[in-house]
Amino acid sequence: MKAIRLGNKIITILVKDRAYYPGRLMMDTFAIIARCGILLTLYWYVFRLDGGTVNGVTFPIVAWSMFFYFTFSVFRLRDISRMIMQDVQSGNVEVLFSKPVSYLSYRMWWQVGSGLYSFVVISTVGTIVLALIVGFPATMLRALFIPTFLLVVLLSIFLSLFLYTIVGLLSFWIEDNKPVFWVVDKAIMILGGSYLPVALFPSLMYGIALWSPFGASQFMTHTVYSTWAGEWLLKTGIQFFWVVVTALITLLLFLKARKHVSVNGG
Repeated sequence: MKAIRLGNKIITILVKDRAYYPGRLMMDTFAIIARCGILLTLYWYVFRLDGGTVNGVTFPIVAWSMFFYFTFSVFRLRDISRMIMQDVQSGNVEVLFSKPVSYLSYRMWWQVGSGLYSFVVISTVGTIVLALIVGFPATMLRALFIPTFLLVVLLSIFLSLFLYTIVGLLSFWIEDNKPVFWVVDKAIMILGGSYLPVALFPSLMYGIALWSPFGASQFMTHTVYSTWAGEWLLKTGIQFFWVVVTALITLLLFLKARKHVSVNGG
């Protein structure tokens, strides 16, 4: 209950701050237009040249899949890695460790609250705009879509936070975690279907995206495909498995990090 009250307070403060100072929202909006907008325009042209279908998939399905990826990236959950690294490098982590609240809870709630306002606004406006331009594919009109989509997004939030927290906690030993961050971030970007839609993956690449935590953290991009009705249980199960595994790794690293601070910090 204490952690929930803390999270609610942090999110409320940060959402109000982002609403009052919309600089982050403007920056995120320009970024998603520049990246997602240009990519969708290119794919629209490719699909048009190929008769409207590529590998048995239509453009609206690909458009929504890529839109889900880029909208989720607006959440900026990856930034938790950088924030932890800065805490370690500045020594601020020793002060935060002494507080009566969990450091990990504080950092995770802060990261969710920091990106929540931009995520809600951009996803809402973007959904309306994309629906007007390309419409909703039949797969999104099924009764199964909304509940499974929300479940996948929730699991993706947990999995992304744990993955990037693990990278951040490595700063206690390697100090500068940027090389590890680049590897993990690019793996998620590639296997998540950012620039190449999941439906166009070669079989080997799709297998890696399916069973690895990097691809699983972006399973919301799979929800628009016609195979989702028969695969959602398997894929949410994979997500849940990786959430548990990464949560345990995060906890183990955090406990070791606390001992590391105690030994070196006195």
